[in-house]
This record gives sequence, structure tokens and C-alpha cells, in this order.
Amino acid sequence: MPVAFLLALQAAGMVFDFIGTKQQQDWQKLGATAEQAGIEANIDMNRLEAENETVSAMKQLRQNIGTQIATYAARGTALGAGSSLLSINESLSNFKADERTRRLNTLGKENQLRGGAALSRLQNMSDTSKLWQGFASRTLNKFPTSPEAFTKGWSDIKEGFGLTKFFG
Repeated sequence: MPVAFLLALQAAGMVFDFIGTKQQQDWQKLGATAEQAGIEANIDMNRLEAENETVSAMKQLRQNIGTQIATYAARGTALGAGSSLLSINESLSNFKADERTRRLNTLGKENQLRGGAALSRLQNMSDTSKLWQGFASRTLNKFPTSPEAFTKGWSDIKEGFGLTKFFG
């Protein structure tokens, strides 16, 4: 076989390998983008759940304070003094403490999700790097690099680059 034809086949194989590697990288990027969108959606859902819990807690607080006001009014107790003031302030401080806890939990979940997103990006970058290292390794392994290979290489060229002889 002519040497030029074998070199052309080898070059074509390298081009197809490059195109395939590039397509794999593009699919990995697409998958990573979808994963990041999912993580952002989880963060938004986490915030929405916390806001819903806050609204429910506010409704409960309003009902609780309304019941307390109605009870004290039925007893004829003044609202701004004594036990009535203490119980309403206690309800308010309990709500505020619960709200702080809710916010801290929300921030903790967000940080956990964002940490997972960062790890996911690092993993994607690592996978892409391995993909291109494999391409480079496959490409560079086709060319001899040692002095012995160059001296022996001319005989290999006549043999068809390690392929089985077509004509005996």
C-alpha cells in the first residue's frame, strides 16, 4: 500500500476521533447545564417552601393573638397591661424565633445545594479533562517518539504501520 494512502487514513481517523471527542464534550456540557438548572430549581423551591411556612406561621400568629384579644375582652381585662401584654409578647417572640430558625434552615439547605452544584461543576470539568487527555493520548501514541522508533520506523512504514501485509 502506498505510504501516502496510509497516512491519509491515519489522519482521517484522527479527525473523526477529534469530532467524536468534541461531540462528547458538547453532550457533557448539555448535561451539566441541565443539572445546574435542576439545582437552581431546587434552591427556588426551597425558598418558596420557607415562604409558605412563614405565611402559615403568620396566619397562626394572627389567629392566636386574635383569640387572646377576644378572651381578654370577654374577661374585661385591659389589653395593654399585665398578663395580656405578656402573652401577646410571648406569642410574637415565639414567632420571631421560629422565623429565625426557618431562615437559618433555608440558608443551610441553599448552601448545601450550592456546594453540590460546585462539586458537580468540578466533576464535569474533570470528566472533560479526561476526555481530552484520552484523545491526546490516542493521537500522540500514533507517532513514534524514541530515536529507536525513528530508525525502525522506516521499515514499519514499508510494512504498513503495523497493519497486516496485504500482499505476501
